[in-house]
Amino acid sequence: MIRKFSVKNYRNFRDELILDFTNTHDYQYNEKCIKNELINKAIIYGKNSVGKSNLGIALYDIVYNTISSSLPKPDFFYKSYKNADTERNDLIEFYYSFLLDNDIVDYYYHKTDPTTVVYEKFVINDELIFEYHSKKNQYNFTGVCKVNAGEINWNEFQKINSSNIELNDEESEKPSALRYIIHNTIQDKHSVIYKLIVFLKGMKFSGSNPTNLHRLNLINLYEEESLNKFQNFLNEYGVDCKLILLEQLDGEKGIYFDYKKPLDFFRNMSSGTSRLTDFYLKYMCGNKPTFIYIDEFDAYYHFELSEKIVKLLENVFDCQVVLTSHNTNLLSNSIMRPDCFMILSNGKITPICDATNRELRQGHNLEKLYINGEFDE
Repeated sequence: MIRKFSVKNYRNFRDELILDFTNTHDYQYNEKCIKNELINKAIIYGKNSVGKSNLGIALYDIVYNTISSSLPKPDFFYKSYKNADTERNDLIEFYYSFLLDNDIVDYYYHKTDPTTVVYEKFVINDELIFEYHSKKNQYNFTGVCKVNAGEINWNEFQKINSSNIELNDEESEKPSALRYIIHNTIQDKHSVIYKLIVFLKGMKFSGSNPTNLHRLNLINLYEEESLNKFQNFLNEYGVDCKLILLEQLDGEKGIYFDYKKPLDFFRNMSSGTSRLTDFYLKYMCGNKPTFIYIDEFDAYYHFELSEKIVKLLENVFDCQVVLTSHNTNLLSNSIMRPDCFMILSNGKITPICDATNRELRQGHNLEKLYINGEFDE
């Protein structure tokens, strides 16, 4: 689980933005939203352009920086990466604190641009594993033997990352030390590095813009049993339809709405059905996620469907989930609790229970308080 996250000099976050999952309060209801004394389910509200989308992209940066560094990066990864008000020598700063079983891992890294890491610090249970600042030519890898990385040629790493070496080939970006360890060591399944790899591979992010569903792995749907499960999911969540598989002109199978004249599913589904399909394929097929961030998760959803999806995420998904929304109907103690509803405003994320002098109780109408400005700064 993620304990804390912060980012600075990134996109519209000129100052340090902190997302603190350790900031729980003593509410005796909706306790499933808390796990291991950390916030496990949360909804973030905020006006347009405050950075809700950028927060999700920032949280996912570590995945591109480590396990997926060699994969093609989406356009949004490079776009306006560094805050436009920063000075030339300012670094983009990231900090993650993880709880992996009983171990606390603190990982800091700073960048000059989307692909160049110049500072890293990796700590396990307050014990330094490595730290370096390549621009200052300062390196300390004395603790790497504790993560089975003592045999790595760290002199070669220092040579590659020295500040006077410029790499013009985009595919030859300077690797981070954590990435170097992940790709050059064999880790036991009980090791902290292995657990961190598993967590990072399970992190999933969905932006607010509609996904091109044809880019997703749809292979699971082109079997009768799998298609029936998907159809039942759609039916349960408000889409009254029947789906069939038909052979297309190219010999491949296609999914169709079952009418007298079958209609191609992907070309004729509504915006809400498209969003629901995206959710099903990303989060209910394949490996179980470890962390989910869905920006404007309920765009195109009816308010009843929005609530059902939140309940599904709470009751079925054991992982951490962060949603953003403009739907104030969800702002209810029947759905979550005041320490799990957060507001992003003026570069700060504040749980609504900390945004008011009022002692919020289970009987309070949180939506009404929010609309009336109770939680405004």
